Amino acid sequence: MATWRTARRMMIAVAALVVAGAVPASAQGTLAQAKTAYASANYEDALTILTSLRANAPTSDVQEIAEYQVFCLMALGRTDEAKHAIESLVHIDPLFHPSESQVSPRVQSFFEDVRRPLLPEIVRGLYAKAKADFDKKDMATAAGEFDRVMALADDMAAADDPSAADLKTLAGGFRDLAKSAAAPPPAPAPAPAPAPATPSSSTGTAQISMTPESPAAPASDAAKSAPNDPNHIYGSTDGDVRPPTAIVQTLPAWNPTTAGEKRTRFTGVIEVIINEDGSVANAVMREGVQPAYDALLLKAASGWKYKPATRNGSPVKYRLHLNVQLGR
Repeated sequence: MATWRTARRMMIAVAALVVAGAVPASAQGTLAQAKTAYASANYEDALTILTSLRANAPTSDVQEIAEYQVFCLMALGRTDEAKHAIESLVHIDPLFHPSESQVSPRVQSFFEDVRRPLLPEIVRGLYAKAKADFDKKDMATAAGEFDRVMALADDMAAADDPSAADLKTLAGGFRDLAKSAAAPPPAPAPAPAPAPATPSSSTGTAQISMTPESPAAPASDAAKSAPNDPNHIYGSTDGDVRPPTAIVQTLPAWNPTTAGEKRTRFTGVIEVIINEDGSVANAVMREGVQPAYDALLLKAASGWKYKPATRNGSPVKYRLHLNVQLGR
């Protein structure tokens, strides 16, 4: 009897060790591993990793984690949980739309059905914040926020919200005032324009250029000697990385359909993740330009080609932000 009790205690202890050892495995997963699991249709495994990452994720990864949580929940048919996940994602980035390359038309439709009713409250809150920043004379911040209000107001108008036109008109007026106030005074004498940080391309009245960013701090000797991380996406804050340069970066044509659109200048920011081979792994709108054009831009971006970023002479993944302007 004593022998049986001892054996039973040993079996329980072994089982506890197995369970305890299984927890860190998921907790140590990376976003790259979650995306690989999703691509392999291992949705439960991907969701477990994403859930463990969400609490302590860096700000730069929060949105992408939220996106893949939605995709996994939809693939698993857990629509109620997916609805709550979409609501959370829309509050993180109300301009986000999943692309055709990411999800099926059915999932796109479901996403928009959940997103659309949230917009009026989000847009009014964003307008209130933009107006507060305007009143505090933080014109650069206010101008970007008013741009977002205008882009989201277009989505509201598409959903027949009667308040959309008034919001867009108000936001447009304040946006123009903020941009005028934020513009630097003219130089006393013209100087030759510096070469662009990346090759710019244009089609008609659509233009693109690299987003101006603060120069990165020089990398330490220890950082320079560290090996390249294949799962890390480098960016402008990595002082030891040479940014990518555009080879093919053609914009879709901008064809305004109304007199108002012909007189309006639209601006926004697109983010592209560039692979080690120079292809575009992913593209999202960080600041929408114009809803109808955003979809065309994201589709075009999937075919852009770059000379890849390099670190210590070897190609690395890179996150690039680009300004886009339509109109005048």
